[in-house]
Amino acid sequence: MRRIVHLLILFFISSLLPAQIKNVHQMSKEYVDNSRGHRLVLTEIWYPKELPAEEKNSAFAVSKAVTQKYPLVLLSHGTGGNRFSLMWLAKILAGEGFIVASVDHFGNTTDNRIPEYFVRYWERPLDISFVLDQLLKDPDLSAKINHDKLSVVGFSLGGYTSLALAGAKLDCSLLKKATKSKQGKRELNIPEIGDLTQLIDHIDCKEIPEKLKDDRIKAFVALSPALGLGFTPKLQYTIESPVLIIASRGDSITPIKSNAMKYHRLIPSSKIKMLNGNPGHYVFLPKIKKYNPDETVFFEDPPGIDRTLIHQETGRMIIEFLNNSL
Repeated sequence: MRRIVHLLILFFISSLLPAQIKNVHQMSKEYVDNSRGHRLVLTEIWYPKELPAEEKNSAFAVSKAVTQKYPLVLLSHGTGGNRFSLMWLAKILAGEGFIVASVDHFGNTTDNRIPEYFVRYWERPLDISFVLDQLLKDPDLSAKINHDKLSVVGFSLGGYTSLALAGAKLDCSLLKKATKSKQGKRELNIPEIGDLTQLIDHIDCKEIPEKLKDDRIKAFVALSPALGLGFTPKLQYTIESPVLIIASRGDSITPIKSNAMKYHRLIPSSKIKMLNGNPGHYVFLPKIKKYNPDETVFFEDPPGIDRTLIHQETGRMIIEFLNNSL
C-alpha cells in the first residue's frame, strides 16, 4: 500500500510541475457513464496554446473564437496507472498541434484499486468510446476537433485497449486457459497487484460486448501491449486500419514473443518498431529521480538507458505515424 500511495503522490506532483513544452494548455473534465452504473471517467485534456483559453465557471474552456480544427489523440494508461501516466507524451503531442485526452480507467488506477476491475479489460475500450462521445458533443471542444482525424495511444493494458478499439478481439476462453499454463501464470502475475489468474477464472465471458471496435477512430498505437495470450489468428484478420506497435526486447512483463510480435503477426495492417537499447516494460512511465526501493521495477532502467531520450524517440515515432495515417 505504501508503494501505491507513493506512486499516486509522484504522479500528482508531476502533474503540477511546469510543462517542459511551453505552448501547451491543460484542463480537467469529469464524465459519468450512467449506462455502466454511474461509472466515473476522469479525463485530462492537453491542447495547443494556439487554442486560446477563456475563463468559464472558474474553469478554463477553449475559446469559441478559434476556427482551426486539430486532430485528437485519446490516451489509455497501463494497469494501475492513471490519466497522468503518459503526460510526457500528451505534452509532446499537444506541442505538435494535437488535442490530447487521457482517461482514468475506473477501478484500475493508482488511487482506485478494485481487484476485479484489473481484469475487466473490456471496460477500457468502452471508456475511450464514451469519452470520445463526450468530447465530440462538448460545445467548447467539438468545433476545434477534426472529427476525421481521431486516434488512440495506449500503454500495456492500454495497448490492448488501443488494439481492441481497432477491432482486435480477445478470446475470453483462451485467456482463461492461459491461466493454467506456466507462461500464463508468469505473465498474469504483475507488480501492480500480484496474481490475476483467479480473478480471470471468475470472468463471466457472456458479459463482454461482442463489439468493442470504434469505427470513428482511424489510427491506433500500442506501447508494449498486454494480453496477447488471449488472441488467436482466426479473430485478428478483420483489422484494416493503420496500427503501430512499439516495444522492447527487454520487456519481461509483456514479453514481445507472446504480445507485441504476436499482435504484429496477426494484424496485417500493423507496423512494429523496437526501441533503441534494451529498456524494460515500464520505460513508458514518467521519469522519477527519487523513489523507494520497492518501486525500482517501475522507475529504474538498465545501464545505458535514458528514459527521457526513449520518450523523445517514442514521441517522434508516434507523430510520424499519425501524420502519415490520419
